[in-house]
Amino acid sequence: EVERHTHTPPKFTPDGHIAVLRISSAAQVHPVIATRWAGHLNSKALEMVMVANFGYLPGMVNFSCRIPRCARSRDPPINIIESLKAAADLSTEGLTERLGRSFARGHKEASGGIVPVDAFEELMTLLRVGEKPEKKEGDATTPTKKQKTIETTPQKNTLGNYFKVKTPD
Repeated sequence: EVERHTHTPPKFTPDGHIAVLRISSAAQVHPVIATRWAGHLNSKALEMVMVANFGYLPGMVNFSCRIPRCARSRDPPINIIESLKAAADLSTEGLTERLGRSFARGHKEASGGIVPVDAFEELMTLLRVGEKPEKKEGDATTPTKKQKTIETTPQKNTLGNYFKVKTPD
């Protein structure tokens, strides 16, 4: 089961702080997979790896979070429990209460929980997991290969020049 779900690709929040892997397994493999991915993912922005298991308990999501190896020495240190609770507090519709007492359990470096599926999905919506980062006004769009060629070597022999009639001076 671990091997079967280890290759699940993560989805990220637009700011790149959280990587979320969604799996469905009757086995309790989400903590092991979270630990594996936390050792492999590497990014300046990444702060948390979350593995959500939709198949362990019916109607519930069991999830495990780990701090990635690349973020363990950050100052100030990352606190998973505070990050999860801050995300849930973004809701104006009482998400924190609906997540219940089994949300953000454990310790600041390895946390997790067991929450209802709809509450978990609401949390993912608040975190904007899977959404592309917004382009900033100052960001230049990357030119296509064709645009680069035209800009670096402008062509002088065009059809217009070829059929242009020369008049004697």
